[in-house]
Amino acid sequence: KIKNISIFLVVLAFCMIQNMEHVISIKGKQTTLTFRNSLSHNKWLKVRCNSGDKEVREKYMPPNGEDFSFSFHDDVVGHKLIWCTLSKGADYKVHKKFDAYVQDNRKPHGTFYNYVAQDDGIYHSTMLTRIHKMYNWN
Repeated sequence: KIKNISIFLVVLAFCMIQNMEHVISIKGKQTTLTFRNSLSHNKWLKVRCNSGDKEVREKYMPPNGEDFSFSFHDDVVGHKLIWCTLSKGADYKVHKKFDAYVQDNRKPHGTFYNYVAQDDGIYHSTMLTRIHKMYNWN
């Protein structure tokens, strides 16, 4: 009986911790993703980002317009993943889907993740890395 009670208490404590995380809003490190449209010839850029939290962010970015940014917190317990699709061209048929942010507590946290859409691909930088070409368009 003591073993069963111990197991019950451990499960109960775990459930309470999971619920308290939402109630007292324990948050991990804050991260900001920023997107810039640097396409030539007045081309628009479509940015669509998703996460396992069912958050969907979508923005149509005019040429030489303002940057599109949003922030979020890492999961305290778990794994945060944000994947995005950048699309350009007629009917936005030219696109690239990629993981824009993958939480990895073993690596230094970049805080700001910047993506710049150019005609030849998508460039990326963080506070820890210089800008470099990350992806070609499909």
